[in-house]
Amino acid sequence: MLILLAALLGTAPAFAATTVSNFVGAYTGPIGDLTVSDTKKAGKLFANTVVTMNGRLLTLPRGTAAFDISFVHDGTTRRFLVVRPEPAGPGAAAFLVLHGNGGTPEAQANLTIIGEGVVANGYWAILPEGVDNTWNDDPGNSTGVDDVGFHAKIIDILTGYLGLDANRLYASGLSNGAFMAERLGCELSNRIAAVALLAGTMSKGLSLACAPATPRPILFIDGTADPIVPYAGGRIGVLSAPDAYAFWLSRHNCTASATTTTALPDAVDDGTTTRVQTNTGCGSGGEVRLYTVDNGGHTWPGGRQYLSESLIGKTSQDFKANTEIWNFFSAHPR
Repeated sequence: MLILLAALLGTAPAFAATTVSNFVGAYTGPIGDLTVSDTKKAGKLFANTVVTMNGRLLTLPRGTAAFDISFVHDGTTRRFLVVRPEPAGPGAAAFLVLHGNGGTPEAQANLTIIGEGVVANGYWAILPEGVDNTWNDDPGNSTGVDDVGFHAKIIDILTGYLGLDANRLYASGLSNGAFMAERLGCELSNRIAAVALLAGTMSKGLSLACAPATPRPILFIDGTADPIVPYAGGRIGVLSAPDAYAFWLSRHNCTASATTTTALPDAVDDGTTTRVQTNTGCGSGGEVRLYTVDNGGHTWPGGRQYLSESLIGKTSQDFKANTEIWNFFSAHPR
């Protein structure tokens, strides 16, 4: 599959064309206005291989590889990390995973263990990096950083350069990254197929500005013992989890009485249980889902306990968030 960079970048670079297979394995350096890192591949002998990306440690499961791409956007050099299947091929889905405030793409990949999903499901995990490791997620309290435009350019690269499926681009995130993913669902709804938030609800500023051209399916996973984004509300400028769920029911023209509630199996005796509210009775044809993790913290279920429980609460191991999110995403292509 031939990818013409000139069509993507509006220029005629010296190295004007490549293929997905030779791009991710052979060529590194600048192409047009993109700079591509070398590709690091997991070894075949052990279950995991630790590599260094951008000076940081990244754990790659067997059957994956990683590289990053950087480019100048709005006067600032920006980058994103890619964790892909090995071997690679075109036409895969893109699963964006946005880090929280102070996080990095490598740390986010490690704590979510997203590489396991890459191997199991064949999607490419895309992990962007925020300016100063944070995101401009709230249009009502803007930092002035054009993170929406940054992600739009990433999507251009994913579809126009890497050959990924434009109808299967999904956005997720943790904490600050969750709020940013939700903003993308509001402002790039013509390009994002579905959204998932973990340890995030909705800012009041976004609730006033959110006007998606096409409302997209959205999923929340929130813990009742989250000390940073309280489930029941109380943080200034941030909705409670039930209120964020209700906002999207309204935005999707859902019938409130169509909500069903189920309980996930209590698979691990870790002090958490999870119930799921789902509403598919929506005029937009979308779906809204809320996972309430009782006694869960500011965490990614099934992932790593990235800080102590005293700081962020418990990481439930009753279910894998990656699996639940992917099952949701894969049911909702654009």
